[in-house]
Amino acid sequence: MKLFRSERVLVSMSAKTLLLNLRNNFRPAGMMLAGLAATALFAAPSLRAADVRVGVSLGLELPRGYAEIRVGRDHYYEHRGVFYQHGPRGYFVVRAPRGAIVRELPPYYTRIYVGNVLYYRFGDVYYQPVRDGYVVVDAPPMATPPPIRPVEDYQSVYVGQAEYLFKNGQFFIKTPDGMVWVKAPIGAVTVNLPPDAKSVWYQEVEYFDCDDVYFRKTPEGYKVIDAPWKK
Repeated sequence: MKLFRSERVLVSMSAKTLLLNLRNNFRPAGMMLAGLAATALFAAPSLRAADVRVGVSLGLELPRGYAEIRVGRDHYYEHRGVFYQHGPRGYFVVRAPRGAIVRELPPYYTRIYVGNVLYYRFGDVYYQPVRDGYVVVDAPPMATPPPIRPVEDYQSVYVGQAEYLFKNGQFFIKTPDGMVWVKAPIGAVTVNLPPDAKSVWYQEVEYFDCDDVYFRKTPEGYKVIDAPWKK
């Protein structure tokens, strides 16, 4: 029985049928646990679409607003120009696959003309426009490609002794499987912010919002904080 489908949670049987099956297949001693499981199952549809993927082996998350992409038989997930795949222990960062089509370009990209051919570049990934969006292509032959801007590359950020990698408003950590996305660590200080970070004023103080990650400018840089208006 398949209960979950990408970006939405669907219940494939009615409440009456599920409770009947539970009563017939579980001993009385296990009914309390079964009831709790059923309650959690029916609460799941309240999750917003394109939020956290359900059914991850260790509960590791994907960023809010990711897009699911297929290239042949392979499944990928993309968010703000970063591609992920599902491994044995969760989701990890992978190189953008050639042929992947995204509906929107990352929020910070560079236009490059090679002869009369237009390319869009984010980091070291190149795109060309197609009917359904933008497709990942091989890098064009260029003698001297333009330099990669800081927001397109990873920056090391430390919180205590813990190292995080910051790119385009998102945080990552290194694991044995590769890099994985993590929630923004409170107290992390970055040198700069993505150009699409939005200014938010609260009680005469300016904050910056980047995909629900909030920063406040300090003498050292931009510090990740809890939004004071959400407390």
